[in-house]
Amino acid sequence: MKGIRTALCDYITQIVDARLAVEVNDQSSISHSYAFLEEQSGRGLLFVLRYPSGMKLDAKTYFDLYDIIAPAISKEKTLIRPLTFQLVQIDDMPIETSVGFFFPWRNGRATRLIGSINDVLRGYNLNKETPIMKGMAAKNTVRTYLVTGTTGSGKTEAFKYFEQVFSRTTNRSGSKPAKVIIFDSKKGAGSRWAKRNNPEIELVVPKDGDRPEDFIPRCNQRLEQIVSEMNHRQEQLYQFSNRVTTDASELDVPPIWVMFEEFEGVTLGLSPRSSQVQDLYRLITLIALLGRESLVGLCITSQIARNDVIPIPIRSQMLVKVLLGVIDSTSTTYLFGDLSDDIPLPMGGKGSGIISINDGYHYGIEPVEMPTIYER
Repeated sequence: MKGIRTALCDYITQIVDARLAVEVNDQSSISHSYAFLEEQSGRGLLFVLRYPSGMKLDAKTYFDLYDIIAPAISKEKTLIRPLTFQLVQIDDMPIETSVGFFFPWRNGRATRLIGSINDVLRGYNLNKETPIMKGMAAKNTVRTYLVTGTTGSGKTEAFKYFEQVFSRTTNRSGSKPAKVIIFDSKKGAGSRWAKRNNPEIELVVPKDGDRPEDFIPRCNQRLEQIVSEMNHRQEQLYQFSNRVTTDASELDVPPIWVMFEEFEGVTLGLSPRSSQVQDLYRLITLIALLGRESLVGLCITSQIARNDVIPIPIRSQMLVKVLLGVIDSTSTTYLFGDLSDDIPLPMGGKGSGIISINDGYHYGIEPVEMPTIYER
């Protein structure tokens, strides 16, 4: 990577000099121990250490610097927190200054989308991206979403938003709408909204008097059908496509979106070792792992993503992860490892939290405010 010195870099240097120099034996930019440069294409910030130095280029130093810089520049830049520290080579520099850190950033701050669903989605191609905020969207290369948060965090509103977005996606030619299938053990707000406003959405909900052991076989039966269709699309691509890198849009088939609201409710009261629960986990894992090329997406909401609620093989395949509400070491453990509360967050309200989007265009964890949709 290459970098250039800017006025913002000088400001960051002053901030770090005032805070970090004392902590690392008076190493400072004034004595040419380190420098900050803006990455040449503007994608982020470079921290260049001059060797020999008493400072270590390790994870602790990286995230200490993040904690210092992120709030200081938040008016102009959103410093994105990568999941792991980014050690890079600095091009065209002598060996003593040839290694440094890279901190990705975006200009300004993304802002909450507010309005009717038509207003919010105007101008977006939903077959190419899913808007999250103004200035933040998940590319269609990801089709797995996990939203967690306690009661009152805005999780249900996020679910309703995603079901409206996904139901508006189509096949390549635009002639067939997506098939959205909602599995909801408690017949919650997302299902009630779909029943009253979009009867094309398929609802898999308990019958009156159903026990969990009555409901889960119907879920598994429907999931088996979805997996069968997914495998059929893969076979069609294998037999007839001349492209190595492709997906089922080449077949002009519509997307299928599998959505679980309050996932823990499906298995409530059942042993995780029961054959029915294990079949459910197996089918969902197949969809999460293999659904992208066949245009089969997955969206799950849950109060917490514990291992006994959402097994690791499923959780590890969720490429968009959203945590709403309280952000602390307890709530972040299952989605973001040992991340605590060191990210500058927006000023609250329902639907506020953090997000990671693993679509090749985003680098790590960012603050998020989910859209506020007014129903007319």
